[in-house]
Amino acid sequence: MKSHFLSSVSAAVMCLVGLTAALADDPMAKVDAATLVPKGIVGPSQAGDTASDPKLAWLTDEECAAAKEKGFKVGIVMQTMNIEWSTEQVRGITDGLARCGGQVVSVTNPDFTVEKQIAQIGDMILLKPDAIISIPVDDVATAATYKKIQEAGIKLVMMDNVPAGLKHGTDYVTVVSSDSQGLGAVSAAILSPYLPENAEVGVVWFGISFYVTNERTKGFKDWMAKNRPDVVIKEAPFLNPSDAGKVAESFLTANPNIAGLFTEWSGPGLDAASAARAQGKDIPSVTINLEGDVAIELAKGGMIKGLASQVPYDQGITEANAAMGSLLGKELPPFLAYAAVPVIQNNVLQAWDTVFHLPVPDDLKEACDSNPVCAGK
Repeated sequence: MKSHFLSSVSAAVMCLVGLTAALADDPMAKVDAATLVPKGIVGPSQAGDTASDPKLAWLTDEECAAAKEKGFKVGIVMQTMNIEWSTEQVRGITDGLARCGGQVVSVTNPDFTVEKQIAQIGDMILLKPDAIISIPVDDVATAATYKKIQEAGIKLVMMDNVPAGLKHGTDYVTVVSSDSQGLGAVSAAILSPYLPENAEVGVVWFGISFYVTNERTKGFKDWMAKNRPDVVIKEAPFLNPSDAGKVAESFLTANPNIAGLFTEWSGPGLDAASAARAQGKDIPSVTINLEGDVAIELAKGGMIKGLASQVPYDQGITEANAAMGSLLGKELPPFLAYAAVPVIQNNVLQAWDTVFHLPVPDDLKEACDSNPVCAGK
């Protein structure tokens, strides 16, 4: 009995020591994530429009009843379906339409290929939906094809980006997005405490004309310039997301003093972290968007120290409402945006509920239990 008691006390003491050490080692361990959110939406839309409240697009009960009588059909043209951001957008759109009697007629996946998306837009037009909800692979290369949607008498709601030259109220109803500059700023605020004085920070970014990801990097760099002017930014662009790991590998080889990493979304973020590990490096990293794999990496206390997330399910709900509302004659502001959701080790489980509105997966719970900073909350 005495031996068992002493063993239990010893285990409790060791657990407390481990928790205390983890809290001491992690500069973000006791930070309230809510304090990292900027006041108001930081960045404008591509057209320079200030953000409006997404709730302005939501249908009233009366409008929803009118939409049910119409039974609207909506097509979805994505940039890729290989990330949870996209699947959550589609889930949100589907649920938002279903509430008011609408339905999704088709979902396309061009896998970040311009030519495929152009062809898929043409195919979607032939299906004659009442509206199309879409995000362009490339703002410039797809612009002429997106013009054809309005010409066919189909309403267009944009996710995140607007193709070059398209006009609000004429070519598209509204654009629903997150605060892209705010996302970058939150990520910078999370990374900063991990950086020594005069640190070199690598920015691994999507090197094409893609407004929202470009804005994330702008928000990150602007925050660093204002709050950490000692930090030296070095950049490594990738042109295809599948190449992000290789780009990061070459970049880290050429820049051995990199002390922190920022990537524009979680897939490239995990690839960059893997590239660092392969070189025997443990580099504090931040990225954008909460997804399963990156959540587990964060919860375990791995190389990803935090991130700023969009709310793709909520954005999908709003996009569905905007499409149906426009078909009922409702006019909407040009830019509807959600604030960034900061995610660090101590709030990753709560953030999962905020972002997905779904139960926390078992593997994420297990990962959190393995890390005192995560489990301590």
